[in-house]
Amino acid sequence: MPILLLALLLTNLSTLAFLGLEIYLGRQWYIHKDIIGDHDYAQRCLIGAIALLIFMIFGKGLIRLLLSKSSKGIEEPKAERLKDQMKIQRPDGSIINIEQGGVKGKQTIVFIHGWNSNSMQWYYQKKYFAGNYHLVLMDHPGLGRSKRADNKDFSLKKLAADLDAVIDKSGAKDPILWGHSMGGMTILTFCKIYKHKLPTIKGIILEHTTFTNPTRTSILSKLLTTIQNPVLKPICWLMVALSPLLWISRWMSYFNGNMLIMTRFLTFAGTQTGKQLDFASRLAAMAPPAVTGRGVLAMFEYDATDTLAQIQTPTLVIGANKDRLTKPEASIKMNQSIPGSQLLILQPAGHMGLVERHQEVNEAVSQFISSQTTGRPFNA
Repeated sequence: MPILLLALLLTNLSTLAFLGLEIYLGRQWYIHKDIIGDHDYAQRCLIGAIALLIFMIFGKGLIRLLLSKSSKGIEEPKAERLKDQMKIQRPDGSIINIEQGGVKGKQTIVFIHGWNSNSMQWYYQKKYFAGNYHLVLMDHPGLGRSKRADNKDFSLKKLAADLDAVIDKSGAKDPILWGHSMGGMTILTFCKIYKHKLPTIKGIILEHTTFTNPTRTSILSKLLTTIQNPVLKPICWLMVALSPLLWISRWMSYFNGNMLIMTRFLTFAGTQTGKQLDFASRLAAMAPPAVTGRGVLAMFEYDATDTLAQIQTPTLVIGANKDRLTKPEASIKMNQSIPGSQLLILQPAGHMGLVERHQEVNEAVSQFISSQTTGRPFNA
């Protein structure tokens, strides 16, 4: 999401500032350690350098403790994958990783994750739905175990084509498509380009996503739309050019806790456990900055507004009252525009509501899917 660019930039700058201060303190100690009368100053510099180094390596433990709620009675997420994995070679050179689980032959749910993440984000959903559904999860190109395209194409059109290929390759019959954030945009683009295939889709779940350029449906939307071309686009290209360096900085930010601070205030509402916060932050740290940058550039060209009214497939829209990346107004707009769609607004929850409010989300989705087969009304 575009606002993540500014947050990641601030996070990287903070980490670089820590590194610069570490170098300065170390140098001051080296210069003054043998000068008579400067021993106390040199000692303070050394102590400061050691303390800062410890914080840079282990700071996330302290930050996680300060920003987390009790985990009593809550199952903690793990960064793990399903055992059944296969690859799809795409014409553009990309390789899309697919993992499958649950019960083959049962109703299929295809999960499409958000940007700056990968398919491991669906931990709670895999655990909940594996007993009664066939689960298919995909990694977007360049994320998780998928390889990016040779032509560096990250357009929504390309992602929708990848989704179409995943549906075909997995043998999913009448699948439910469940997309989070960029995954929801991918589904709406699929609906736009492959509308002739919509009769074969049994249901759609759009969680914490939007129907248009996300600068318009994020917090600070007026500012973000104003600075999109002069500021945000250059930042994207800078991330592409300096990706290896920024990736190192991103991992440093994860270990010193800066990444956790950003993740907490941008994607959670404050009810997350320490391991949930660490889990989401770790997945974000795994994403190469070049992929993040090119994906956001693609989002600037995204618009599925006119597609909403044409969707006849049963749809559940899930928003969150404290989602800063896609404000709940975006979910309300989609619900009003998609005929017969249902709406669930999580409270309190942020952009990672599928983690923070996983039990409520999973129960609502289960009821929504059941309503398509039993005909019973869905009550959000």
